[in-house]
Amino acid sequence: MRAHRGKLASGPGLGEAVFAASFLTRREIVLDLSLVDHAPDLVAIFAHEVYHFVWRRLGHPLRAEWMELLNTEKRPKHAGLSSELRYAEFLARKTKAAWKNYGCEAFCDTAAVLSHTEKPISLRRKQWFLRLIKERKLPL
Repeated sequence: MRAHRGKLASGPGLGEAVFAASFLTRREIVLDLSLVDHAPDLVAIFAHEVYHFVWRRLGHPLRAEWMELLNTEKRPKHAGLSSELRYAEFLARKTKAAWKNYGCEAFCDTAAVLSHTEKPISLRRKQWFLRLIKERKLPL
């Protein structure tokens, strides 16, 4: 699958290769069929996509708190490819929109790692998520 300007297409063409996409207003997640044969990737990617819905409902104060946490990281350790790519876009563009996109992807990647893998992530990110889970402000 390829994503281009908010639309999905299969096969070669314009856009970024993706394994999944979330359409929040339609309450829909689309997963590439190739993930069926790769259960660990399917679980992690599905968790990442679900957390796009969580991000949307998180509320401004908690999103701002998360963004401030990211802002204090001198060398971010990316929890996944999505956040790594968005961080590179931010460094290239240095816009508020690019920073927000990175924040969202970093949130979803971090949640997916905490939910389903043993991949190391920053202690501060882990503590932030665990605090919100304990306070019942965040599902995991």
